[in-house]
Amino acid sequence: MGRFNKQTGEFTPKPSTVKAGERMQQSPTPLPIFRRNTNVEVFIGAGWGKGTVEHSDKVRCVVFLKIGQRRVTCYDARNIREYTPNKK
Repeated sequence: MGRFNKQTGEFTPKPSTVKAGERMQQSPTPLPIFRRNTNVEVFIGAGWGKGTVEHSDKVRCVVFLKIGQRRVTCYDARNIREYTPNKK
């Protein structure tokens, strides 16, 4: 997604597209090890879901999501990050 400049024909991508591409260029391993009950965000297809860590090691991380009240297991370091609340 982005825009074409009609005069120069130059394509400028949206910043969100560039940011998503940078995330996927990272290495999927090693998985960061989180302490139990740490607030994290997990990418679940439609976006980032907030949850708490139940188990974490170098191979997988089990997270209990607050939305949907379910557990997900993450094996890819690109799809999990520590939760940082937006301060406005």
